[in-house]
Amino acid sequence: MQVSEQVKGFFATRDRTNILATAGRDGKPNVGAFGSPSLVNDETMAMMLGDNRTFRNLAENPQGVFLIILHGAVGMGMKGCRLYVTVKETADAGEKFDAMIAPIRERIGAGADMLKHYVEFAVTDARPIVDFGQGV
Repeated sequence: MQVSEQVKGFFATRDRTNILATAGRDGKPNVGAFGSPSLVNDETMAMMLGDNRTFRNLAENPQGVFLIILHGAVGMGMKGCRLYVTVKETADAGEKFDAMIAPIRERIGAGADMLKHYVEFAVTDARPIVDFGQGV
């Protein structure tokens, strides 16, 4: 699916929290906060992951739900979106990996060494973070 201009605007906002929920093969859930997600194009999102539970879960079950939460509004006035995603590809080296890790390394220096995996997702659905049927 193509993401809307509103979703693109959420990704363009620097003051946001990014959360990815996953589940392993056994259905056990996991949730984590991440700083690297970005849009590759109108249908694809990518991020960097370490050797963590989220990456292991995605290897077993390629589906997840990604939340973008914009800071400032609270309760029912909260802004952001939910993106339902499926892993398209992963890479531990190469052009896509290098292109994504370089700006992260500029921001956080050696902290970027913990990021081992480029993960690209197809966005399959989008909903508002607080959904009253208004779309996003």
